[in-house]
Amino acid sequence: MAFECLLVSTNRVVTPFPVYPLGVAHLLGALAEAGYQSFHYDLLAEGGLGGLAEMIEFCKPGLIGLSIRNLDTVDSTAPEAFMEGVLETVAFIRRHSKVPLVLGGPAFSIMPEIIMDLLQADYGIVGEGEKLLPWLAAELSAGRKPSQKILRSKPAETIWHKVVYDQKIADHYLAWGGMLNIQTKRGCPYRCSYCSYPVLEGKAYRFREPQEVAAEVMRVGAEYGAKCIFFTDSVFNDRQGHYLEVAEALVRAGNQTPWCAYFRPQNLTAADLRLMKRAGLAAMELGTDGGCNTTLAGLQKDFTFDDVLRVNELAAEQDLACAHFLIFGGPDETRKTLAEGLANIEKLKNSVVFAFTGIRVLPGTAMHQRAIEDGVLSAEQSLLEPFFYFSPHIDEQEIDLTIRQAWRGKFDRIYPPAALQGRVTLMHSKGHVGPLWDMLISRRQKYDGVVNIT
Repeated sequence: MAFECLLVSTNRVVTPFPVYPLGVAHLLGALAEAGYQSFHYDLLAEGGLGGLAEMIEFCKPGLIGLSIRNLDTVDSTAPEAFMEGVLETVAFIRRHSKVPLVLGGPAFSIMPEIIMDLLQADYGIVGEGEKLLPWLAAELSAGRKPSQKILRSKPAETIWHKVVYDQKIADHYLAWGGMLNIQTKRGCPYRCSYCSYPVLEGKAYRFREPQEVAAEVMRVGAEYGAKCIFFTDSVFNDRQGHYLEVAEALVRAGNQTPWCAYFRPQNLTAADLRLMKRAGLAAMELGTDGGCNTTLAGLQKDFTFDDVLRVNELAAEQDLACAHFLIFGGPDETRKTLAEGLANIEKLKNSVVFAFTGIRVLPGTAMHQRAIEDGVLSAEQSLLEPFFYFSPHIDEQEIDLTIRQAWRGKFDRIYPPAALQGRVTLMHSKGHVGPLWDMLISRRQKYDGVVNIT
């Protein structure tokens, strides 16, 4: 009997919009190249655990992989931990199958020992699984059970395989915004104090061939019906200029599918934006994070708010809608920096701004050490449950109330983050595609008052 693999995506987060489980699609491609038939079950797309028993019975897998994408909402205004739901999923799987259970995904890779102990799985893969999962499948199919339970991958150059999307699952995500995801590189060389990307993907970029990226964009449009693409790189505009090579490849391929990506608000020129717009760039998400230079420095962002304004102005000149994501209450935040930050944000034209308060502390980050040094967290405290750092120089409730008052009635200034969900769901239900930042800006009057942002 052939050895088959079943990969289960546990994520059910839909804010700000539903995101196809791209990591599993990469793993399916790697398993296929290694000669294994694999199946994918997505809890969000399938509506929960209801059909999972039938899927297990149908494919009779030799191993079941569980992808854990998120630990929690990462939102101090609506904190919700997701591990209880994962525990429920593990218990359900154990009732219907006795095959080895393998954990993976970003959340697991951040806290592997704690989650392994909690879920009592057979194996876990830390980091990317394109090499280790096929290897583990080979060992298990040959009757060999590795003694090491937590397997750790090392960032490798040869990680790119054909990405295998599941059409039924893709249809679910395409019905809510028309978007599918593509990755052009892995790794992140920046040192933002709160971020786990360098821990998960390594500190050096590993690039995918631009022609392959362009071909993938064309393929997901033609084969799966994607109407918009989101590039899921940690930062799209790398200093090496690979992103411009991707844009050039998209132009040569004749791409007509609009796309967006996550940008660093630095080192972008008008010519860069013109090229990317020709290639299909429709909107930009910017990791602005700080509202003024003091808080930007506290987050180790290595750019200034003048850089942010410059990039925003260049985008506005090209009629590219921007979504800025900011965090208030981080290191060195005071009443003065809060006021300065809110004033600076009003200079961001043609943009949507999302505000988060407090920083979800993750192990292995500079923020973890800063929280310990500031005396707001003990070194022994478990971080499995959401813990948010707030500057000891300003009251948490004061931050919350100040932002709510400053942004009351402003449709393009969104706080708390969960307030966006009703708007996006409404517009996607009317057939609009993409992240909709342009609509939140240009149709402000039309939709104003549909959802109460306070």
